[in-house]
Amino acid sequence: MQAQLYGIRDRGRVASGWYADLVIFDPARVGSQQVAMRFDLPGGAGRLYAGTNGIDHVLVNGSPVVTNGRLTGALNGRLLRSGRDTATASLD
Repeated sequence: MQAQLYGIRDRGRVASGWYADLVIFDPARVGSQQVAMRFDLPGGAGRLYAGTNGIDHVLVNGSPVVTNGRLTGALNGRLLRSGRDTATASLD
């Protein structure tokens, strides 16, 4: 529903020809780790960051970016652009 609400095309459904972004988690363990500052933005700017517990696997565009709770290093996504990747969402 979120992809449809924001008018994002070809997402929000696990089906042939669609982009599959999935998060597989353990509901008994899922949660946030302690919040800390990271200074890894351009120019050394800081941001708040918190790791997670219980997020075992994440797939972006059908390929794993997290396996067994660890980043794989894969960068399978892309920046979505208005007009190219979106349509005007209906308010129905």
